[in-house]
Amino acid sequence: MGLFKNIGRKVEEFKQTSEAVAAEEASYECTDCGKRLYTSHDACPECGGTVVPVAEESETTDESESEPTDDE
Repeated sequence: MGLFKNIGRKVEEFKQTSEAVAAEEASYECTDCGKRLYTSHDACPECGGTVVPVAEESETTDESESEPTDDE
């Protein structure tokens, strides 16, 4: 029985990791529950909330890092 418990645990770890990686690549997000989606929906399939495009975080960080400062 220990073998099946070990396999089940490994499958669950893989499932959680793959869902986390998939969510990072999603283009849309529910404003109510935070569910990340690959395609635009009229309403979130999980909670019925509003789905909006995900803001690109890397663009805002790149812009703020490239601005010169006059602290000298």
